[in-house]
Amino acid sequence: MRILHGPVNVGNQPWVLSRAERQLGASSDLVVRNDTWLGYPADRMLSAENAGFAETAIRSAAFGLKNQWRYDVLHYYFGQTFLSPGFPLSAPGSVLSRASLVTDIANRLGTADLHAARLFNKKLFMTLQGCDVRLASEGNRRNEWTMCAPQHCELYQRCTDALDHRRHFLIEKVLPLFDRVFYLNPELGHVVPNGRFLPYSNVDVEQFDVAPPSTQGRLKIVHAPTAGRIKGTPMILNALEQLRSRYDFDLILVEKTSHEQALEIYRSADLAIDQVLAGWYGGFAVEMMAMGKPAACYIREEDMMFVPDAIRRELPVYRLNPGDLVESIAAILDRRSEWSTRGQASRRYVERWHNPKLIAKAMLDAYESPDSIFELAPGAD
Repeated sequence: MRILHGPVNVGNQPWVLSRAERQLGASSDLVVRNDTWLGYPADRMLSAENAGFAETAIRSAAFGLKNQWRYDVLHYYFGQTFLSPGFPLSAPGSVLSRASLVTDIANRLGTADLHAARLFNKKLFMTLQGCDVRLASEGNRRNEWTMCAPQHCELYQRCTDALDHRRHFLIEKVLPLFDRVFYLNPELGHVVPNGRFLPYSNVDVEQFDVAPPSTQGRLKIVHAPTAGRIKGTPMILNALEQLRSRYDFDLILVEKTSHEQALEIYRSADLAIDQVLAGWYGGFAVEMMAMGKPAACYIREEDMMFVPDAIRRELPVYRLNPGDLVESIAAILDRRSEWSTRGQASRRYVERWHNPKLIAKAMLDAYESPDSIFELAPGAD
């Protein structure tokens, strides 16, 4: 079985899963359109980080037309294929408005690509990761706390004006062409009715040494902001500033650094504060938990219907209340004596539910029989 992952590497998910599939005997490659400042690896990068959109799209389409047919399974990410790259979310509004015709052409190429793949009996899989399919206007109506609001995301108006339309096309016309669709954020279950929740497999947990949090001295809190405010970073910083008079801590912000450098910084921290608007934890929290660190974030209860019961029961993250961040963070800081135990539980949780070998095993079974029940076999206690 030959498996192709691509055309993007968001959060290192496809790379780690692909390596695990190789360890299980499959021929699995990751090909991405272009390199990024994060420095995530790939078997092949079709263009450089500084390549323009047109060059990147042409190289991507050329690879798709010529080479992807050599594979038995095509596993795409972030709602994209090699022939349908889409415009970057950060593209100026004027570009997006002028590009509607080009976008429609790209959409048609993408679906033509998928129809052709089905004619050649290729297995088609998609993993959705967030803003590729999240409907901003709907999320804003449904959720009390969400990144999809003008005060939390500078792209919100652009999403409601143009990008939500493309996401509807993806949901209604593109995703039904896939054998299986997975999503990494439980919130997406509201808009992808035929999809299935999939835990992150972005960490090769066996390669992560445990580095327990310190139990005394000046504590170190780490947060990894993304571009913009979608993690709720201003809210987190404001809450921590109010707590400085009550607690002795250093705040480490990790941004605009390579993934490898970021991991080195994480090892020195005692507590991870992840995101407080998405309603779930991200790959950053998984990396911290794999190191035996406690992690904190906002968990949206309304989305938990899409998460397997066993994962919900064992979830070790500290829960933050976006409406009262100061006191919910303070409650965690008051429990420092239990951080080591919580960190141990976090490591076990990652070994059970974010283990790439176990996820790859389930994925290989799904590639063989897409209609079969997709079941994760958790690691042993």
